[in-house]
Amino acid sequence: MLNATGLGYQVMKALGKRGIRSIVIYDQESEEIGRYSRYVADRIEVPHFIEQPESLLTHLQEKGREWSGTLIIPTKDYGVEFLARYRDILSRYYIIPTPGLDVIKGILDKSVLYENARGWGIAAPRTFRARSIEELYRLRERITFPCLLKPGLAHPFIREFGFKMFEIGGFEQLARVYRDLTGDFTHDRFSLMICEIIPGPDSKQMVQFASYIDRSGEMLASMTSRKIRQDPPKYGQGRVTKSERIRDVDERSYGLLKGLGYHGFSEIEWKYDPRDGEYKLIEINPRFIFYTGLCVACGINFPYIQYADLVRHEKIRVHSFRENVYWIHFYKDVLHAVFNHAVERFSPWEYLRPYLGRTSFAIFDPRDPRPFLEEWREHAGNMLRRRIRICK
Repeated sequence: MLNATGLGYQVMKALGKRGIRSIVIYDQESEEIGRYSRYVADRIEVPHFIEQPESLLTHLQEKGREWSGTLIIPTKDYGVEFLARYRDILSRYYIIPTPGLDVIKGILDKSVLYENARGWGIAAPRTFRARSIEELYRLRERITFPCLLKPGLAHPFIREFGFKMFEIGGFEQLARVYRDLTGDFTHDRFSLMICEIIPGPDSKQMVQFASYIDRSGEMLASMTSRKIRQDPPKYGQGRVTKSERIRDVDERSYGLLKGLGYHGFSEIEWKYDPRDGEYKLIEINPRFIFYTGLCVACGINFPYIQYADLVRHEKIRVHSFRENVYWIHFYKDVLHAVFNHAVERFSPWEYLRPYLGRTSFAIFDPRDPRPFLEEWREHAGNMLRRRIRICK
């Protein structure tokens, strides 16, 4: 498994509960809490392999004979891109779940993804791209503010800035931020897009479609869910998610993945647009997602379905899932409830409701407590260090 942050931990836990232990390869990230899990057979540090992928390639080649036939699971977009890029080399030794680089590039770059989706009749937010200040000024009358300035290539952007996008209030701010991010329009390394904001809160209108498609194109399992609360609160990753049957996105999700030629696990995010009553495509994650534990709690163990398919050549088909199950990232939910309740404007009952139903926690597991304790230790340490810097 490449990386073992909270997402990776949930994947290894899903496999561990079926008797499959993981080898974790990590790159000095402080949040690699999964490496402390009881479900880990071995943990190996390959320093800075995200910035220097050739070091990871060399390590895997050196281990090729020893680890022959091992399934490599990426848990970050960097890992997906790495496996797609070196798929032919690594397939000599390993089982690679990721499609080729041409497919992956068409998913990871949202500007390409949106263009392809529209060509297939799938709705997406209105977007614009500017390659010069003159072109940006020509777009001025077509842009509605506030808008989003977001990267087509999100993973390098998030790694550099720690958030997903900018919300822009007016044209002068847009021009200034665009200039800063592109070196005065000389180098757009993030494939930036000016994107309309679909009205309404993500916490009520953002839904997800998770599925596993085998290499023949058969969908073995799928489920839908809804974001309830996010991290950060306005535009972020779900920190509370609820399983819910949302039929409107099933057919278009499967059609989109088939059009892209994608196989394996993926998650598609859609946002309902009240202006025309349509769900608009937001993004596709071509890897396991942070709420993998919710899928398992709902009766669909996607990591094991993938393992059974690719390693054991067994097809596990699941045709239903448990509804109204809540998944909670406890640390993040407590943090935002304390510090951002004025922004979120949830009532006490809305904060409490997920904890009173059928619940699955992202990290907390009394049978495997150390990752949960390490998460709290790591974040408490970060908060303390920030407070010390502020006091100085």
